[in-house]
Amino acid sequence: MQAWQTKVAVLSLAIVVFLLLQALGTVRGQGAKTPAKKASSVKAEMDVPYADGGDEHMLDLYPPDKKGFTTVVFTFGGGWHTGSRKAVAPIGEKLQALGYGCALPSHRLSPQHKFPAQAEDIAAAFAWVKTNIAARGGDPKRVVLMGHSSGAQLSLLIAADPRYLAKLKLAPADIAAVIGLSAPVDLEPRKDGKGFGNSLMAGRGADVFNRDATIMRAASPLNHITKNLPPVLLIVGERDFPMLEGDAKAFVEKATAEKSRATMMAAKNRDHMGVVRALLEDKSDVLESVLRFLREVKN
Repeated sequence: MQAWQTKVAVLSLAIVVFLLLQALGTVRGQGAKTPAKKASSVKAEMDVPYADGGDEHMLDLYPPDKKGFTTVVFTFGGGWHTGSRKAVAPIGEKLQALGYGCALPSHRLSPQHKFPAQAEDIAAAFAWVKTNIAARGGDPKRVVLMGHSSGAQLSLLIAADPRYLAKLKLAPADIAAVIGLSAPVDLEPRKDGKGFGNSLMAGRGADVFNRDATIMRAASPLNHITKNLPPVLLIVGERDFPMLEGDAKAFVEKATAEKSRATMMAAKNRDHMGVVRALLEDKSDVLESVLRFLREVKN
C-alpha cells in the first residue's frame, strides 16, 4: 500500500506541474516549429461574448477563408482551475490554416466557481457557435467539440449527459463529433485507490467538485454513455497518466455496446502535454488521426 501511495503522490505532483505549465502558456511556447504569425496573416474575431459575464464568457473565433467549413470548439486543459483560451491560440491558427474553423472558449474557473459551472459554460459556447457560425460561412451541422485534459472531460460530458444542452434547447445529436485528448473520463475515486479520481483527491484537483465522490461520479463522461452519444475519438499518450488509457478503452467498450461509434488511439512516446502539442506538428500521428476523424464528420 505504501508503494502505491508513493505513486499517487508522484502523480499528483505531475498534475500540479502540468497545471503550472498550462498557466504559463506551454502550448504556445512549444509551437517553436510553427512560424510566428504576422499581424495581418490571421483572420480572427477576438473576445466574442458567448454569454454574459465578462472575459470568462468569451471566445476567440478563427474562421477559414472558405464556405461550408467544419468548426472545432476547442477547450483548453488546466484542471478546471487554471488556463486560458489565449494560451491555445496556436491551435486555432493551425486548424484555420488547414481549412477548419476553430472557436476557443474560456470558462469559469475554480476555486471561485465550482462544478458544474465549467460544463455549463462550454455548453453555452457550443450553442453560440451552433447558432452563429453560418453567418461566418460555416456549416452549423458540423460543429465538433474537442478539448485537452479537463477540457476534454468537459467536451465529452456535455456530449454524453444531455442535461447541459437541454437547458439551451439542444441535444447531443446537435454535436457532430467529439475529440478527447488525454481525457479523464472516469473521475470517481475507486475503492482500490488506483483511479484518476484518487489522484485528484490526493491534490487540489478534486476541489472544483467539492471533494465529493458523488459529484465526481456525475461529472464522469463514462457514466453517461448511451446510444445517443456522437462519434468520439479519444487520444491518449503512451506515457500519459497511467490510468487514462485503460479508462479510454473502457469508454470505447461501453460506447460500442450501446451501438455508438468510439475509437481510441495511443500516441507513441507522448506524455500528457505531448499529446496536445502534437496538434502543432506537421504530420504527427496525433494531428493525422484528428484530421482523418474530422474528414469523416457528416452533415
